[in-house]
Amino acid sequence: MPNPLVTGFVDAAIAQLRRLDFMRCPCKLPEPMRDVSIPPSQDWVGWQPIPSRVTDLELDSLERETGLPFPPLYREFLKYQHFVALTEDGVRFEPHLCHNWQETLREAYFRSWPRECILDVGLLPFGDEALMDAGPVCFDTRRRLADGDCPVVFWDHEWVGSKKEVQLMFSSCRKMFECLSLAAATDFSFIHPGVDGDPSLLPRKRELLAKFLSLDPDGAGAAGREYWAG
Repeated sequence: MPNPLVTGFVDAAIAQLRRLDFMRCPCKLPEPMRDVSIPPSQDWVGWQPIPSRVTDLELDSLERETGLPFPPLYREFLKYQHFVALTEDGVRFEPHLCHNWQETLREAYFRSWPRECILDVGLLPFGDEALMDAGPVCFDTRRRLADGDCPVVFWDHEWVGSKKEVQLMFSSCRKMFECLSLAAATDFSFIHPGVDGDPSLLPRKRELLAKFLSLDPDGAGAAGREYWAG
């Protein structure tokens, strides 16, 4: 059975996109992922998630290519649903389309960013940083935990060679899914709560941000606090 933490996050993220009417995309979709019940808008067409076709053998092959094993929960994530996008609270996951998901990940691993700064030092990209467009979000396999999980960091192309080149977001993949599940259940962003938006929502945003940070006291609530709280 899929881990409920993984399924809960993915289901909540897709439900939020549906509520906000964000289930359209401009990319060419494989037919099983087209949702004809969603009216197209200009060149944007409706999409729907479908059960993942990813196999353990395919994941094992990708791990051999990079030499960096996936955190166990991330393997379950890739084996749960195919999707175009999920919510983008700090982390913008790579598109996971049924016909080209492997090539999408290979692009992130080997071609999108300087390999010598990322993959070759033990950082495994799986998405992009979504608040500042700083660079890839990665699993930091250099600090792998006893259960195979890894801290989640982002590589900032503007701080290469400095202490800010690699910055912590979450203490583990598990904590990332826990925190992002909270964000996916809320239809307004509480990240950087005082930046803009309805002033009447500010107390609620601060309350939710405090809960978000408390879910990961060793990551988002510690070294990652400046990134999330502003």
